[in-house]
Amino acid sequence: MWEHIQQRFAATDVAENVETRCNLTEHSEPAKADPKLQTAVREAARSPGLATKDLPSLAGQDAQEIARVAAMAMIFVPSKDGISHSPKELTSWQDVSNGTEVLYRSILLLDGQLDCK
Repeated sequence: MWEHIQQRFAATDVAENVETRCNLTEHSEPAKADPKLQTAVREAARSPGLATKDLPSLAGQDAQEIARVAAMAMIFVPSKDGISHSPKELTSWQDVSNGTEVLYRSILLLDGQLDCK
C-alpha cells in the first residue's frame, strides 16, 4: 500500500508540477495466519456446506498484534457490495449467523485436537 501511495504522489507531482513529501510515521507488519488454525476454519465452514476463500487482510486488525504473541486466524463474512471498515458496511443476519457457526465449529475442531495428557 505504501508503495502504491508513493507512486500516486509521484504521478500527481508530475501532473501538477508540485513536490509532495510523505513520511511513514507508523508501520504495522503484516501478520500471517497460523496454517493449523486456517485449516480448522476451512473445515468448520465446509462442514455445514459453506464456501471458503482465503483472503489477505489489508486493514489494520487486532489480529496483527495478537500474532506477535499467539497463533491467529480470522473468519471473514460477506458484506453487501464488498464494503468493509466503513459506515456503509452491511452484513446480513444469515451471514453473521454463518460466521458464528464457523467460529463455534472451529473451536470444537481445535479442542478435539488438544493433547490433554
